[in-house]
Amino acid sequence: MASTSSPKSRAHKTLTLAEKVAVIREVEKGVKKKSEIAKDFGIPPNTLSTFLKNKDKILSSAQEFDKDRKRLREPENPAVDNCVLKWFKQARDKKIPLSGPLIRAKAEQFAKELGKKNFKASTGWLDGFKDRNKITFKAVCGESGAVNQQEANQWKQDLEEMIQDRDPKNIFNVDETGLFFKCTPDKTLAFKDEKCHGGKLSKERVTLLVGANMDGSEKLPLLMIGKSASPRCFKNVKSKPVEYVNSSKAWMTSDLFSKWLIKLDKRFGKEKRKVVLFIDNCTAHNTIPLMENLKVVFSPKYDLCCPAHGPRDH
Repeated sequence: MASTSSPKSRAHKTLTLAEKVAVIREVEKGVKKKSEIAKDFGIPPNTLSTFLKNKDKILSSAQEFDKDRKRLREPENPAVDNCVLKWFKQARDKKIPLSGPLIRAKAEQFAKELGKKNFKASTGWLDGFKDRNKITFKAVCGESGAVNQQEANQWKQDLEEMIQDRDPKNIFNVDETGLFFKCTPDKTLAFKDEKCHGGKLSKERVTLLVGANMDGSEKLPLLMIGKSASPRCFKNVKSKPVEYVNSSKAWMTSDLFSKWLIKLDKRFGKEKRKVVLFIDNCTAHNTIPLMENLKVVFSPKYDLCCPAHGPRDH
């Protein structure tokens, strides 16, 4: 009985945009037959014919999109994509850092204005938008630092002795941080071939004093330091979620810090608690008032190694 065997199916090969352009250029040279060119690129002759039929689209796409792309899928809502892309270019021309959530929110806004009720700026849409327009995530700037490990180890040993007999809920770590509330992010989505330079950054700021205890069960009320004694934004505001004080440069001062410590000491006295508070030894912290319930311990600049320093430094 004669055996029959089914012919082997040809493996499907998908060319990149760059390879499709190369196929078209070879045909345009007129040196080889189309069948020979198709064989050289490992594609059937009818696929080559399709490339030639869509020649203009392929060549324009190669200029606009990543040449390593293999498929030319059009966005489901090209009007939305075009609006977002135009806005993206305008923002990057002004050196404005852009993030994924911001782009998605903008796309939702454009879709609403265009009457696209079923449009959803999902993560899948964002990935496709970035891929179609050669957009990637870049850092605007960065910095690095080092820690003296020997000194850090000694500090850890000393620290263990200081806190070994204390309840973790009565061990606090506090520090100031500058909040540049008009400053843009230091990372952005940008075109792959774009040189990523930052624009002029806003220097408007307030200072926040933040603190929490070792076991994370208690956060100290935020202390905000601004420049103005009576900011306009506080007009007709009867209660604020933070304690607000002011100084000429919106920085912590020795006087403000001393008053804050005295107030905190009185609070812990009413609660009948003996508390140790870790803080760095900047000049604004040098004046420590006499207190009965609060002990201040200055920590070194490399205090990231400190196990009591959790929420504030991380």
